[in-house]
Amino acid sequence: MGCAALLATQPSSATDLELTEKPREWQVWTGADASSNVWLLYTGVTFSPWSRMHQDGLKLRASGGYGEYTYSDRIPSADPAMDPRNRDVATFHARTHYAEVLVGYLMRFGELTAKAFVGPSLIGHDISPNDTETVVIGDEIGVKGVVELWLNLGERGWGSLDMSFSSAHDTASARARTGYRIWPKLSLGIEAALNVDAQGQCRMDVSGSKGCKHAYDHETRLMDYGRAGGFIRYELERGEVSLSVGALGDKFSRDGKTEISPYATVNWLTQF
Repeated sequence: MGCAALLATQPSSATDLELTEKPREWQVWTGADASSNVWLLYTGVTFSPWSRMHQDGLKLRASGGYGEYTYSDRIPSADPAMDPRNRDVATFHARTHYAEVLVGYLMRFGELTAKAFVGPSLIGHDISPNDTETVVIGDEIGVKGVVELWLNLGERGWGSLDMSFSSAHDTASARARTGYRIWPKLSLGIEAALNVDAQGQCRMDVSGSKGCKHAYDHETRLMDYGRAGGFIRYELERGEVSLSVGALGDKFSRDGKTEISPYATVNWLTQF
């Protein structure tokens, strides 16, 4: 599964940290995500120039990451009439990186906290050997938009929804979480996410109306780009740590069948 599926993952649950008398105008986070054929390291910072971090106001964010992934795919044949299922299969190794600078605003509506960001985004994929059938290769600069929602559900429950889209390689993601504080600072919960880019859209475009290159079968479904699992989150005095584990769909295997792979994500955030 393309590593772009994992880009710009920030622990949105930080929006629920309690306000104190001392302004905390900076957030710094770092994390790692890994599965059987992909890994990503990322970091970022958010600055609140004129208000406390969790009060209404302007927010500035910058983040970046680097990772690698592998996948297998059928390669083109000199005979255009050959059944794609009979074409040779090659394994590709890719290095990916991203960087973004975003401007946003936070607003509170009772128990709901909403944040929206927009700004330039760079996403790169360096694939070896050269994959002539992929449309997601090289560096692209685009515009990225992000929406993050946090909702308190009673005294102990909470839910979050993060959505983003970048015109760089048409990279999009969505993640939903719901958690319950079994102790004042310790939450357990479940999560689900969907990640896709231009190549994923091509794989799901059976008609080929988007002008995509097709050297593979057309059995891909959205579930092949999804993941679901559980998480544990602990609130620190000035931040949080969280660990997620679960399973994701991985269709890019030699036999073309959907495989289920485990994944793990760890995040650490501090605020000052």
